[in-house]
Amino acid sequence: MITLKKMMLAAVAAVTLSACSGDREYLDYRGVSMATPCKAFVDSMTRQGLVVDTSNHEKGTVVFLKPGSVMQVIVKAQNDTIVSIQESYEATYNDSTRQLFQTMREQLIKELDMNPYMPVNTEDHREARFKTKKGIVTLVLENTYTPRLDLLYESRNDDSK
Repeated sequence: MITLKKMMLAAVAAVTLSACSGDREYLDYRGVSMATPCKAFVDSMTRQGLVVDTSNHEKGTVVFLKPGSVMQVIVKAQNDTIVSIQESYEATYNDSTRQLFQTMREQLIKELDMNPYMPVNTEDHREARFKTKKGIVTLVLENTYTPRLDLLYESRNDDSK
């Protein structure tokens, strides 16, 4: 006969096992999980129209360019695991990056279902940081000499639960 004590002990064991099972959640970048092995991720990005920049030879880094665009994507991996993805835009005038910042910020608020922390929020320098249990997404606008917008996805470290 199963006692209440044994049932509680089994329930606690099941909860502990599921918490320690390593089921980790990852951020998605353009509909592809950052948990995807790097080779498969590269294949997916090329299917979406990005081209690998073969002039970059830094170990653990893949650089993508979008033909006919000012967009560049830098993917950093370690042991076939994606650590970060940085999407960068350079523009010829400040208003284009300001509008792009606002549009991307609104999309991230909707996608991540949270408001960002804004450590810097001036007209020509803005930073929106979204800290989630899956990782950190940072959107940075820098309209100094060359208008630039960066979107950085960083995986959560295992020790930052």
